[in-house]
Amino acid sequence: MKKLTALVFIINLILSASIIEGKEKREIKADDLYNFKQISNIQFSPDGRWIAYAVTVAERESDSYDSDIWMRPSKGGTPIRLSHHEKMDSSPCWSPNGKYLAFLSARKGKTQIWLFNTVGGEPYQLTDMSNGISSFVWSPDSSQVAFITKDPHTKKEKKSDVIVLNRLQHKLDGVGYLDNKRHHIWIIPVRGGVPRKLTDGQYDEQGINFSPDGKEILFVSNRTEDPDANHNTDIWAIDVKIGRIRQITDDAKTESNPSWSHDGEYIAYLMFEGNLEGNKKKSSVSNITFLWTVPARGGKPVNLTVDLDRNVVGRPLWSPDDRYLYFILEDSGNWHLCRIPSSGGKVERIIAGERSVSNSWQQGGVAISPDGKYLAFTLEDSLSLPELYITETSGEELKQLTFINKEILSEVRLNKPENIHYKSFDGLEIEGWVMNPPDFHPGKKYPLVLMVHGGPLAQYGTVFSHQFQLLATEGYVVLYTNPRGSTGYGNSFTLGVTANWGNEDLKDVMAGVDYVIEQGYVDPERVGIGGYSYGGWMTNYAITRTDRFKAAVSMASSADYFSCYGTDDSFKWWEAEIGLPWDKSENYRKHSPIFDAKKIKTPTLFMCGQNDYRCPLPQSEQMYLSLKRLGIETELVIYPGESHGGSWRPDHKIDMLQRILKWFNKYLQPKKKTR
Repeated sequence: MKKLTALVFIINLILSASIIEGKEKREIKADDLYNFKQISNIQFSPDGRWIAYAVTVAERESDSYDSDIWMRPSKGGTPIRLSHHEKMDSSPCWSPNGKYLAFLSARKGKTQIWLFNTVGGEPYQLTDMSNGISSFVWSPDSSQVAFITKDPHTKKEKKSDVIVLNRLQHKLDGVGYLDNKRHHIWIIPVRGGVPRKLTDGQYDEQGINFSPDGKEILFVSNRTEDPDANHNTDIWAIDVKIGRIRQITDDAKTESNPSWSHDGEYIAYLMFEGNLEGNKKKSSVSNITFLWTVPARGGKPVNLTVDLDRNVVGRPLWSPDDRYLYFILEDSGNWHLCRIPSSGGKVERIIAGERSVSNSWQQGGVAISPDGKYLAFTLEDSLSLPELYITETSGEELKQLTFINKEILSEVRLNKPENIHYKSFDGLEIEGWVMNPPDFHPGKKYPLVLMVHGGPLAQYGTVFSHQFQLLATEGYVVLYTNPRGSTGYGNSFTLGVTANWGNEDLKDVMAGVDYVIEQGYVDPERVGIGGYSYGGWMTNYAITRTDRFKAAVSMASSADYFSCYGTDDSFKWWEAEIGLPWDKSENYRKHSPIFDAKKIKTPTLFMCGQNDYRCPLPQSEQMYLSLKRLGIETELVIYPGESHGGSWRPDHKIDMLQRILKWFNKYLQPKKKTR
């Protein structure tokens, strides 16, 4: 079964990457970003005949993103474009009776719910909430839509631009400063009318999901005494008619992504334990997100993936007969589509191998047909952008339904990475990838760029990387690895960086550099390092510990955790991992490369979004000023309006990619002219 599935996938990749007849493939460019298309929010129609999805593209003229709703026959055939608007249309969702296709659109300002009548005609606007809509869900009888929106501001509040803060969690990346307006659940009749507010109070709700009988709505919320003080989210249910709320889970952990079984008896959800209160010994901390079920009317929760020792991501999906739960699994650089009996048992991998089912935290990342026979999802690898695929739930007969990136992939020459495994300082095996330049010859000496991923609880792997392809095409050997702290290798592997950044993880990536140099085709005098977020922090830290890197690019990084405390949005994580700054000052100093800036000899480029509240701009400014004062070649690039984890403007993304190439070329390939 798996051999057949893999063969079909490989054939599709060959077809999608074929050379245009009579044309030689060209080098990939930074502004090819405008040619890439992304698929998201996959939804089967109630009769299973159609699949709706959103396609997002970067627009060159407006330097913004445009997303439209499409649908196509699930058995294959001609796609139909449903929306043609310049603004973002996203999150298509069929009504259970099949009469409507709802979606989110910002075509008239704030994001609202709009409806297509499947009989035909133009879509019409259902909601008009002053702060827009973040998510929505249909009632089982198709008569109502529940949604989440932020509480509106009064006229007096709207008039003032004064910011008054009194919350512990006073800012959030991608949002800004936080006032006391919370995100609550509302409901509105499909035929129109006044929306009705279901929840209230100084809490936020998310992850809404109707019960099969339509009487209750599941949601996730932190309803502790001070929700800003901890990560303790639980699963709750509210009676739609009378507003009575009942608690379903009750522990000091982080629950998310609840999903009701079709018979209404059970709820599946994800749970991350971590060291959220900072009161556990390192050996007892779990950094794994598990799949759980709990009786909907109360009872003992069951951890279905307790023996798996891998992260489960996204919202779990019930089969129509409730026998199985489908989910995405992080494993050794891949994101696999799996299933497990809902009563417990052996995990079966439906889509495995060196490829990745696109990891979407939104509902709609993976869809199952109403008859339970088929799964739809997007699939990619290192040489292919995500496309829509469909397969039987057994994993047989994998079929590619879209070829929206076929044209660009047929035009550009791509570089295939080689999977490597090497021993670190203590003998632990580390996985990584090496992407060599075009026309690579092992007898030549190439410059090397080491890239470090963010997180650190994250992983590199078998997904398409525009940045790595550009670096390789520019003539670099690109090394990217999963050092200790990465997900996909089990809990004990992640604990190597807990309250210990820059020790074993730095040794792991440096061992990777040594391993590649030992192969004989890398010039050890032309090695660079770069990374984003934690990868930027590692870049800052590494250049205070070694002079081996002749150039560095630090993106959206941290440098001084004393000043991070209160200026970034992550104080709870720092408190849990390294303590309070006035109690554990030695921990804060140990993790702050700014205090060793005088040791830096490496020319370093710093880049950061002006509105980054995860790794705030002043962190990059401190490093920049320190190097400038020390006489080390440096530059700071600031991107107005950009946050840490949001979708950057296309021109800003392209500018960052071009500056990375230019900086490394200046110090590692001084005779080369940057494209």
